[in-house]
Amino acid sequence: MAGVDGSPQAQYVLESAFAEAELRGAVLRTVRAWAWPHAGGFEPADAEGERHQLLELKETLAGHRERHPDVPVVADVVHGHPVAVLREAAQGADLLVVGSHGHGTFARMILGSVSQALVQQSPCPLIVVRRETIAAS
Repeated sequence: MAGVDGSPQAQYVLESAFAEAELRGAVLRTVRAWAWPHAGGFEPADAEGERHQLLELKETLAGHRERHPDVPVVADVVHGHPVAVLREAAQGADLLVVGSHGHGTFARMILGSVSQALVQQSPCPLIVVRRETIAAS
């Protein structure tokens, strides 16, 4: 399973996740958590927002699907905070792949808030992908 946001880091996450799924002969489930923050928390889910997020996720997957045509892919969008969404979605998964950081203010940090929380709370084995790791290999 891969947690995919709209950041440039998502391309590296997907390359790692597709490679792992291909090696394991597994279905790759991709999950994009989405919520619009506001002063009181998060905006409620809406159908238009969900359609937009799913379209973006499918566009992000397109090139990877071409390079890994034998990997079956499921694309899901779930409204909610990324940590809670990914923790729930990873229940029963063989592996969870996430980026080291995404959209956050401190993008140069080693781990962002989502990856840091999942290091501590993932219900399955976790790979945290750093761009530098993939670019070097």
